[in-house]
Amino acid sequence: MTADLLLDMKNIAIEGRSERQWKPIIKGVDLTLKRGEILGLIGESGAGKSTLGLAAMGYTKGGCRISGGSILFDGQELAGASHETLRQLRGKRIAYVAQSAAAAFNPAFKLISQYCEAPIQHGVMSQAEAQSDAVDL
Repeated sequence: MTADLLLDMKNIAIEGRSERQWKPIIKGVDLTLKRGEILGLIGESGAGKSTLGLAAMGYTKGGCRISGGSILFDGQELAGASHETLRQLRGKRIAYVAQSAAAAFNPAFKLISQYCEAPIQHGVMSQAEAQSDAVDL
């Protein structure tokens, strides 16, 4: 892997549980992203864009699983990585940003609190710094 390669997904397969069996959702997707690049996924509703985006962090929604392939993030394999390894990366080094604000934020909580949560928990910012940054935004 070259130093500028950030995300390298090879032959990704994701399955969903339906009627007591696993059925394919995504079959054999390859995706490469270099540092500084931005990637947009477009397709019909239900095509698997969000599922693939979440899988880039080694995550699947309930009832789904990554059933094949490799997900290298900055040289570290995420497919099958431990919960602790993924917890340390998510929100600090890699994050998923949903297309709609309705999916990204919970209206039951203040927006500023939701914005501040990840940088504080990951030690990126203090409470005061995160709140100041949120207000600036």
